[in-house]
Amino acid sequence: MKARELIELLSKRDPNVEVMILDGANGGGTPREINLGPTSHVISAADADDTADCEAREGEKIVVLGYGCY
Repeated sequence: MKARELIELLSKRDPNVEVMILDGANGGGTPREINLGPTSHVISAADADDTADCEAREGEKIVVLGYGCY
């Protein structure tokens, strides 16, 4: 994905919404192409259970980007 494409896609979202990246712990520091999103998402209780990044944020609207196999 080109920077121009990402900017265009994100410009359609609320500019104050947080963006989170799904990495699936499979990146290993190797550059990867974004192949998911941006997708609107609401943080769930399951998200909060899975990662400290989402603790105490249940119900918050975010935008998700990702790479790998989803």
